[in-house]
Amino acid sequence: MSRHIDRTHVFKLVFQIGFLGAEEVGNKLEEYLDENLTNKDDRAFITEEFKGVVKNLDEIDSAIKNAAIGWSLERIDKTDIAILRLAAYEIMYCDIPDAVAVNEAVLLAKEFSGDKAPGFVNGLLAHIIKEKS
Repeated sequence: MSRHIDRTHVFKLVFQIGFLGAEEVGNKLEEYLDENLTNKDDRAFITEEFKGVVKNLDEIDSAIKNAAIGWSLERIDKTDIAILRLAAYEIMYCDIPDAVAVNEAVLLAKEFSGDKAPGFVNGLLAHIIKEKS
């Protein structure tokens, strides 16, 4: 399976946090993986990414708040928040190029969110990258 498809699964799990809470989604992680995946590498990647987002959620949300000048997290669409959380996690904590994280986030925004979301997501992530440096 491609990493983009894996990230789509992570996005779907992170999206559920906005409705069920991180603990509840975490409790259902194995069930989700059993229903959707069989490949051990994909399961490991998705599990690591999801748990990384949850573990660092406060810092990730803080970075998003700082980047979203004039916007509260509550005002940002839940789809966009989930995309931003995943990408911010990858930018802040993973050993992948920032451009890959941004590109994947923009692709998710094009697939799952509104017309203005890709630009919004790109702009916020650019700010997070700038603050990281």
